[in-house]
Amino acid sequence: MKYTDDKNSQIVLSLLKQYGIKKIVISPGTTNVPIARSVQNDDFFEIYSVVDERSATYFATGLSFITKEPVVISCTGATASRNYLSGLTEAFYRKLPIIALTSQHHTPDYNDLVPQVTDRRVSQNDVKKYSALLPYVRNDEDYKQSVFQVNYALHHAIEKGGGPVHINVPVSPEYSFTTEKLPSVQKIDYYDEEKIKALKLSTELNDKKVAIFMGSHNIFSEECIEQINKFVVKNDIPVFYDHTSSYVGKNGILSAQISDLLQTKNLPDLIIDLGSICGEYSASQLFKNITTWRISEDGKFHNRLGVEILTKVFECSEISFFNFLNQKNYKTKKYYSILKKEVKKIKIPTLPLSNTYISMKLSQNIPDKSILHLGILNSLRNMNFFELNSSIITSSNVGGFGIDGALSTIIGQSVISRENLSFVLLGDLAFFYDMNALGIKHISKNLRILLVNNGLGVEFRLNSKLENQWGADTDDYIAAKGHNGSAKLWAQSMKFEYMEANTKEEFDKNILDFCSKEKTRPIVFEVFTKVIDEQQALRLLRDINRPIKCNKKTIKKIIKKEIKKIIPKKTGGN
Repeated sequence: MKYTDDKNSQIVLSLLKQYGIKKIVISPGTTNVPIARSVQNDDFFEIYSVVDERSATYFATGLSFITKEPVVISCTGATASRNYLSGLTEAFYRKLPIIALTSQHHTPDYNDLVPQVTDRRVSQNDVKKYSALLPYVRNDEDYKQSVFQVNYALHHAIEKGGGPVHINVPVSPEYSFTTEKLPSVQKIDYYDEEKIKALKLSTELNDKKVAIFMGSHNIFSEECIEQINKFVVKNDIPVFYDHTSSYVGKNGILSAQISDLLQTKNLPDLIIDLGSICGEYSASQLFKNITTWRISEDGKFHNRLGVEILTKVFECSEISFFNFLNQKNYKTKKYYSILKKEVKKIKIPTLPLSNTYISMKLSQNIPDKSILHLGILNSLRNMNFFELNSSIITSSNVGGFGIDGALSTIIGQSVISRENLSFVLLGDLAFFYDMNALGIKHISKNLRILLVNNGLGVEFRLNSKLENQWGADTDDYIAAKGHNGSAKLWAQSMKFEYMEANTKEEFDKNILDFCSKEKTRPIVFEVFTKVIDEQQALRLLRDINRPIKCNKKTIKKIIKKEIKKIIPKKTGGN
């Protein structure tokens, strides 16, 4: 028996078998030949042939209703998929698990006038619970995305009452069938509260380096922190977090310290992932090809950064999940204590006046129980290098991840927490983008604005790909240099106390006063930095902590240098 060589079709068939979905109704066509021919000689599948796609869909609803099983329908391109719509509408309102596989020739653009290719990217809301538009598989990223999408679609078909789903399958134009065995494709297992109770996880945690990863998160309840603390302390498990995670429990390790500064090779065997978008880009190194379990209270599958191996999704509260784990017996490998030793080796060099330096000093001086909001990218990146007191509530607008709104957000937070100081650290473009917020009438004396003004969007000058190509040529239009001057007059006109620093000495002189609770007015503290200092500060901090990487040319230079030390120079006359 031979299977299709088409990757998307292989993924679909492999997962259908793993989900135990046997019944398939095939309507004749060209692009679904890889599906039809592959199942024809596989005894696992129960195959039916119905020529008219309209009839095939209703035929499938009849099969599904009586057997209470999912049923696959498979058709080709052109108008074939359109003929599924009426039957899928019926299935939607009756919650029947019909899986519509619509095959088509791959095309990068639906305007290419390719015969028999119709645009299936959009369909009516009431014909499917989910529509998976598979990529044409050219590389590993495409392959992983296809596996994830098929898993998610099949999950929607059979869970939460079931219902119809759509999977659009771009196929290879070559109809080759040389594959002896379908590939082993990663199935994503789903568990709700009831399924979790019957689950045995001890064998999967035993002798593993386990870590928890926290994306951005709302403030944790005391009960949730208590359950997490119990789990991580007992099992020597680290919690990778950043300053959008709201994590204040035990065994915390800043992901930026371990992934950006130290670039550790001591990676986990298993990650338990929770929370939303993480603003720490370097964290992708912690997930790459690592087995991951996802806690999703909304039941959605999230393939964080698209680099991990997602194997399990738990639709339950975080309290329930960790309470469940705390009742089980297993023995994980020691991991947190080892990573903590690595973190203690982090060195802080002498830094120039920069966002990096400012973040370090603010982390050392910000009062306990303060609120801190961080501007996206550079301000968040730099503060993620430095630990804060666990009583400080931190956040950043990483949901939409846009430049706008940082000032307005911290003002809203400060109004609710007037008894505590409320800080924001942000760059000049973000400040001036939201500068009208300084006129909000609810502002009170507890607001502290720390404005790092380098005269442009310095993020573009910190991007090595842009910097290596164009350097200062990015300034005028990419980094928007020259648009903004000082915030002084605007801040003073809005009745703010204004502070200014152009040197480290001036900054150090003012930082304690800026963090004082005794002030009678809100404060704008504007610190002027230079692009070269911003670049150098990050480079210094990273270079002193990252492992040395030597390429062949570097090694040869080192060897030549050492040889010169050993072999004496020739003297005259020889």
